[in-house]
Amino acid sequence: MGMQTPTRRGFVAGLAAGAAGLAIGFRLDASAQQAAPVGPPMLRANPKLDSWVRLTPDGRIVVLTGRVELGQGVLTAMRQIAAEELDVAPARLELISGDTAETANEGVTAGSQSIKFGGEALAVACADARATLVNVAAETWGVERAALNVSDGVIEGIGGRRMTYAEAAARVSLVRPANLAAQRKPPHAGTIIGTSLPRTDIPAKVFGQQVFIHDMRPEGMLFGAIARPPSYAARLVALDMAWAEALPGVVKVVRDGSFIGVIARREEQANDAARRITAAAQWRDGAALFGGKGAFEYLTTEPALTRTIHSKAAPASTPARTHVAEYRRGFQAHASIGASCSLAKFEDGKLTVWSHTQGPFPLRGDLARGLRMEPEAIRVIHAQGSGCYGHNGADDVALDAALLARAMPGRTIRVHWTHEEEMVWEPWGSAMVVKLEAAMGADGGIASWGHDVWSFPHSTRPGDRVGCNLRSAWYLENPVAPSPIVDGALPNGASARNAVPIYDFPGQRVTTHFHTAMPVRTSALRTLGGYFNAVAAEMFIDECASLAGVDPVAYRIRHLADQRLVAVLRKAVEISGWQPKPVVMGRGNAQGARLVGTGVGMTKYKNSDSHVAVVARVSVDPATGVVRLEKMWAATEAGRAINPDGITNQIEGGMVQAASWTLLEEGRWDRGRMVSEDYTAYPIIDFERIPPIESVLIDRPDLPSLGVGEGSQGPTGAAIANAILDATGRRVAEIPFTPERVLAALRA
Repeated sequence: MGMQTPTRRGFVAGLAAGAAGLAIGFRLDASAQQAAPVGPPMLRANPKLDSWVRLTPDGRIVVLTGRVELGQGVLTAMRQIAAEELDVAPARLELISGDTAETANEGVTAGSQSIKFGGEALAVACADARATLVNVAAETWGVERAALNVSDGVIEGIGGRRMTYAEAAARVSLVRPANLAAQRKPPHAGTIIGTSLPRTDIPAKVFGQQVFIHDMRPEGMLFGAIARPPSYAARLVALDMAWAEALPGVVKVVRDGSFIGVIARREEQANDAARRITAAAQWRDGAALFGGKGAFEYLTTEPALTRTIHSKAAPASTPARTHVAEYRRGFQAHASIGASCSLAKFEDGKLTVWSHTQGPFPLRGDLARGLRMEPEAIRVIHAQGSGCYGHNGADDVALDAALLARAMPGRTIRVHWTHEEEMVWEPWGSAMVVKLEAAMGADGGIASWGHDVWSFPHSTRPGDRVGCNLRSAWYLENPVAPSPIVDGALPNGASARNAVPIYDFPGQRVTTHFHTAMPVRTSALRTLGGYFNAVAAEMFIDECASLAGVDPVAYRIRHLADQRLVAVLRKAVEISGWQPKPVVMGRGNAQGARLVGTGVGMTKYKNSDSHVAVVARVSVDPATGVVRLEKMWAATEAGRAINPDGITNQIEGGMVQAASWTLLEEGRWDRGRMVSEDYTAYPIIDFERIPPIESVLIDRPDLPSLGVGEGSQGPTGAAIANAILDATGRRVAEIPFTPERVLAALRA
């Protein structure tokens, strides 16, 4: 976006909901929260039973979820949950996902909340449906419910009596409010939850079936593309429309203010016309990004909203020593291999949009405000994309397609961003600076801990009740401003996610320095601020352990009160073969021509979800500064495991992603926009650099399920950083740990 418009500089909105707090696109009023009503929050917000489960007259069993498949396997897990509570084989269920005309409004599939909130709501709804149907048979036969059994959707009684769910459903209505107090099946009675059911979405993808939004080709479809300004702040001055509409293949050129869209018969014609229009148009540019400063200088010197958001006073004492350190992280991208895509059709005053959005209902709301339509006149249908794990361009491209479809009613318009467009115009993950300070006692223990974080917003997703957080809405002749910018509140946080210590330090203070002005538009990259806050904190605790002359694992355990964290830490070091020893700063751990080290990192994601510990072994070439990952190990505990293999996939996938962030990924910009627009300028990890990974799961069926999708990124980055410290004896303070930065640390 043009962050420096004449009227409002850097006004792109943040969102307190989105992937923070309960962060699911709806709000419960304060009295409801204080009263702590019975039932899952998501089910209380969407109480219609038939928005979760339906039985059709022909015997089909349909379950519905507002959660969407992003490649994380969530629909397989939801199928298991529903099948378990309904006593039906998973394959018999039909599943509808992410459709504003069909499913419950579950906000955004983000923040590792799908199973914790959406899964619990679906489970209770299905338990209610099962109890209702069994009760029909019990009343019909005049027996106690406890005397009946259900086998794959057939209710069985003594004497060979049988009643199918379809027969029972014909005698009762599920079109009613759900029973929020319905009792789920006890864990020990389960046969489906806790098993590694194969992913239901994989076969179609492996065999090349057309399941992705990019494959959709409805009859009569036309192709659209957007002529982007030369910089975020640029505004259109003049364009020869007659010349533009005469370009090869062009059917229509849509201009509204500084928004220019092209509709053409073929995709390459639309993209070529858009590029030529951008080059030929006259633009008015704005000021340089960051006022000519570097991003870190801008963060730490420009005015920011400073708040101490967490504090605990320590008993008065005189520290034996104080340790202070500062860490930095550059802008990072989603860098989706499949660029964002959307289809839209405007007909009879109604709009249908197909999108790989993470939040169909929040997107519908922002589309309505951006287009000045009623939400009820818009239907958003989720179609799978390549996945992004964060707020990339998927929502923005939906408005692009909708604006073009509105200009040509009755025709489906498809807009598929180029990869370069995705990289330059998507929201980026915020650059951050973290400063840590610890007061240490004579025994080396930490008496007080201070954590300061400087950051831009971490969520500017669609979903607030005012404004429009879709990029093209800001370029219209009559623009729709974004939502007010806010930072996510604790306990989940946004910039301060995982900044509150997981350790039992007597004194604690967390302070945020939050920038609402965004020279580069930022939003939710997976974990929000959690990854870097955890990496910085875990790097810092290794440094404190080194100063105390104590093995870093023993030092952590010394400061931990949470025994679930202790358990995953012990398990991770056990499977890695950890050899206890202090890390010696200033002296490398040499093995021949290489420097070799092992490091550990751990978190309780958002201080409330999965408990994960990671150990990494690296080698560092002292001549080039290249860091090579040799092996990684992980231990995870996330309460009751729905699909153990799914959890392993999420944890190990997060470790690979974090390794890429930590060693390779960083965006660059020029005067007016990001210029890291391909994988040469913005490299990501390849298969050759991915090390062997060994991970174990500690299942706790006696405890509620916790979110895991974002649990391993912070611990992995920290383990790699601490392994480099162990190998080299030097702290590398800026992520990514490029060879140049590692060499600079070695030579310091």
